[in-house]
Amino acid sequence: MRKYDASQIKVQNIPQLEQLEGGKCCRTYVYRFTNPLPEQNVIDQIANNLHKSFIFTKEVYEIPEDVEIFASILIERLQDNEARIRVLTDSPEEPCIYIFGIRTLPRKIEEKLGIVQSIQGEEREIWIYSAERKSN
Repeated sequence: MRKYDASQIKVQNIPQLEQLEGGKCCRTYVYRFTNPLPEQNVIDQIANNLHKSFIFTKEVYEIPEDVEIFASILIERLQDNEARIRVLTDSPEEPCIYIFGIRTLPRKIEEKLGIVQSIQGEEREIWIYSAERKSN
């Protein structure tokens, strides 16, 4: 069995959840890339393809009816290699949306926009785990 020590713990600078009108909520991240970003119109098209839907079924969760929670992604180009990325939901944030924003989305962003240098001012490796790191 592998032993762990406190030096292996990495704390992430996760932005506060913003409560918006109509029960919506949002987390806003700042990403910096090693490469220049495309123009905003191209970024908008990419963001439209990054949305995510989660379905909670009545059979599994013992609720009266199926519930779908939807996360929209908005990306705003701030500088040549920097973007503000917002994860919005039209309902209170569920754990699945939170995990999507901090684990899945960074990899998807990197696949679409180029190598991430930092997120929230923290080095890439704190946010985007390599397969090698997981197996060690």
